[in-house]
Amino acid sequence: MKQDLSRRSFLLGTTTLGAAALAAGALSLTPKAYASDDAGDEAAAEGAGSITATYDCDFVVCGSGTAGLCAANRAAELGAKVILVDVNTENGVGGNSRYVENIGNVAMGTDNALENVGAADHYYDGLASYHRYASNAIVTRRYADDGEKVRAWTTDVQGITYNAKGKYDHGENGESGGMVAIMKMYELAQDQGVEFLFDARAYQLLTTDDGAVAGVLCKTRTGDIIQVNAKAVDLCTGGFAANKEMFEHYTNVPYDCVIPRGSMGTQRGDGITMGLEQNALLHHPEAVNYCSWILPGHYNKSALTVCGVNQADEIFLNQDGRRFCDESVIKDWTLSGNIGSQQQHVFAIIDQAFVDKIMTEGVVTRRANYFEPGEPVPSFQEEIDKAIVRDNPRVFKADTIEELGEMLGIDPAALKAEVDKYNGYCDDGYDHDFLKDPELLRKMNTPPYYGFRCLLAFYGTVGGLKVDEYARVIRNDFKPIPGLYAGGSDAGALFGPYYDVSCAPGSTQLWARVSGYWAAEHAVNEYIPTL
Repeated sequence: MKQDLSRRSFLLGTTTLGAAALAAGALSLTPKAYASDDAGDEAAAEGAGSITATYDCDFVVCGSGTAGLCAANRAAELGAKVILVDVNTENGVGGNSRYVENIGNVAMGTDNALENVGAADHYYDGLASYHRYASNAIVTRRYADDGEKVRAWTTDVQGITYNAKGKYDHGENGESGGMVAIMKMYELAQDQGVEFLFDARAYQLLTTDDGAVAGVLCKTRTGDIIQVNAKAVDLCTGGFAANKEMFEHYTNVPYDCVIPRGSMGTQRGDGITMGLEQNALLHHPEAVNYCSWILPGHYNKSALTVCGVNQADEIFLNQDGRRFCDESVIKDWTLSGNIGSQQQHVFAIIDQAFVDKIMTEGVVTRRANYFEPGEPVPSFQEEIDKAIVRDNPRVFKADTIEELGEMLGIDPAALKAEVDKYNGYCDDGYDHDFLKDPELLRKMNTPPYYGFRCLLAFYGTVGGLKVDEYARVIRNDFKPIPGLYAGGSDAGALFGPYYDVSCAPGSTQLWARVSGYWAAEHAVNEYIPTL
């Protein structure tokens, strides 16, 4: 028998469905905590009248990124019947995790200077100290203890390899390390018998009369409703990087002042919204994985971007033509993100002497694995010239600072005064405003001048539903919600209000793996056997 859902019930989720219709006991739908701004939802709702397909399993995972695939792989390995639902089509399996580079290490430092003295203890202490205990110490402790075990499982069971720095190995035909990792997990899941339901956006949890989570409803792009009955649900939908309303609400940062980097546009907060419907707590939802400013429309690993707008010895200005920081913050994604997100606009300004220096002496600020300090970058001028010739709206060239200000939309007189003040600091050998290292003070007085209209980029959100050391979602009475788990960017615990890339590179990936692994193990070995 099919249970009809009215348009109102579909949107507000207030209908309780009967046991026969849901084929899983007394299950109900719970109210939406966040209305989606996706116009497609309205269209789907208009045509939604019945559940068109019903599935049964032990463990359903929502999302096919790293956390979701790890949860599916581990649960299937332990003998559970697993279904994975994903908003993407099969061509989009993996979501944002396709673009990652590093699995993460149980070590502290930078990606080229890791310290693993004391291993897990050292790692735990470093993370807890960085976050000033705003992260969950119990979760962080177990994460540090289990990290290496899960990394080994990643290779031994999933077949994924990486180098000593944690960088995923690329494919034989040049495929990115992130894509290789996703496809190996996906293929393993298929071999394990995991059933995949693509184009199935999870939007509402099913619960029993006593409040245990017992499945999920999904909708397709054509408005069909799919019901998956399960003994446990794992929310791994990728956070809310693509949801303007949620992003602005939790971060207090205007969405138009930032740009998601590597997003497929499907990280709309679905998992977090479903958890909130169950009265779940949140853990630092304001935490964002920033990654410095970029030039939209240009390859973000190019000389134009890395050498032009990501160097400590240039000048950064805001919409008022004022410097707002010691430019060396650019070496730390979190520092540059925290201060850059306070500006409406970010501009970078260089002169011809700076361009010549890059071409002959190289950069001073290392950006991941792209350009090494001291190595000449002879293509820099050519990349700037090509951008200007094609009339790029983010790259400008002028003979005077005042003219450059007009092009950038900054008051010319104010910009000239700020540059003159900065040049005076260079003469003094002392940054009277923001105390930048004197060795990084470089005068800006050799025309022509170049200006870049930047946007602060971010990889994703890293705060989410409050979880414990088993990845169980915690309700507002501080008790686990029976049958509900969360992983990756849907799960908050490991991070405080900031991303810790400067001391634990790759931590978001390792957290995704560990939280997915934990959820599967607890659900299959501990929770489901009690039902």
